[in-house]
Amino acid sequence: MNLSDSELIVLEELWKGDCLDENGEITALELSKILNKKYNFSKSSSYTFINRLVEKNAVSRRYPNYKIKPVIKREDLGNNQIQKIIDTVYKGSFVKLFSAFVNNKKITNTELEEMKDIISSIEIKDE
Repeated sequence: MNLSDSELIVLEELWKGDCLDENGEITALELSKILNKKYNFSKSSSYTFINRLVEKNAVSRRYPNYKIKPVIKREDLGNNQIQKIIDTVYKGSFVKLFSAFVNNKKITNTELEEMKDIISSIEIKDE
């Protein structure tokens, strides 16, 4: 799923959850007011981004009152994007991705220990 920066901003507001009602929804109008206040999005731009997210099945829309709610979780989107990078940029090699990541960033001892803990807890799959 390819999302624009503006679409990600809309999703971020939904993922935060503080704008959602008890059913995990918000009207498009209310969301557009939030997006206008925080990011200076016009109402028409907000609706354009919301409609694109509906078309991409990232949010659902329910009538009446054009209520929307996030369908895709942040983790699922992140995992999808990471897998796409592994497949296209690193030719399916997670090791190459991991190597590129750690070689291009200074890592603190704390981060290194956290990474070691994560690695040691990974369940090994049959090759």
